Amino acid sequence: MITIKNLNIKNNQTMLIKEMNVEFKTGEFWAIIGKNGVGKTSLMHTIAGLREYAEGKIIINGNNLNSLSILSRAQDIAILPQMQEASLDCTVEQSVSYGRYPWHKNEQDKKRSLKKIYDAIKAMELSHLKAKNVEKLSGGEIRKVEIATILAQDSNTMLLDEPLNHLDIASRFKLMQLLKQLSQNKIVIIITHDIQYVQEYCSNAILVFEDASTKIGTVNEIFTEENFQKLLGENLLNTISL
Repeated sequence: MITIKNLNIKNNQTMLIKEMNVEFKTGEFWAIIGKNGVGKTSLMHTIAGLREYAEGKIIINGNNLNSLSILSRAQDIAILPQMQEASLDCTVEQSVSYGRYPWHKNEQDKKRSLKKIYDAIKAMELSHLKAKNVEKLSGGEIRKVEIATILAQDSNTMLLDEPLNHLDIASRFKLMQLLKQLSQNKIVIIITHDIQYVQEYCSNAILVFEDASTKIGTVNEIFTEENFQKLLGENLLNTISL
């Protein structure tokens, strides 16, 4: 469980997130939604311990986030960044194997670790590419490798910043189905602009508004005309089926 109490996040003097309170529980599939620049990625980085916050508390399974070591945080939380980083000069299999790094000191069963790597490669339909150099892959294939690395990490919480980027339509559907399945035993939180996918697959959502306020609840509760008028503007309401 992740508990957030009275969280304030600032960028210099600009308030991005104001007095947010939320609990993320195993079995929930969350989406963070808002316009560009409102603080969605800052919120995700803060939850992952990659960004300092102005005020409030973040509790991970009973422990204050700030008290956890980098390795402990990685065992609890895996994060997929929004932007693709420079490709590594290694094979797909080697790249995905780096997801096991947080466990290297206390994982004695190498067969178990290899199974997680191969399961992740299979889940992202990369088996035929596992010996190929990552630098030779397309943008969509690289995104699949990045997601497979997060899957291999097998942390309790998965944070994915726009995971659908660069994926084709079929791969998007398959990924959302996979994440929904994984959320039965994990906390899964994504940032996305694809509201229709959120309606179909996610259980809960955080709407981040330009005034730094948030609306939090189940998708059915907070997907209302009033909330989306505030979120997107009246002129965009007719593009969304609520």
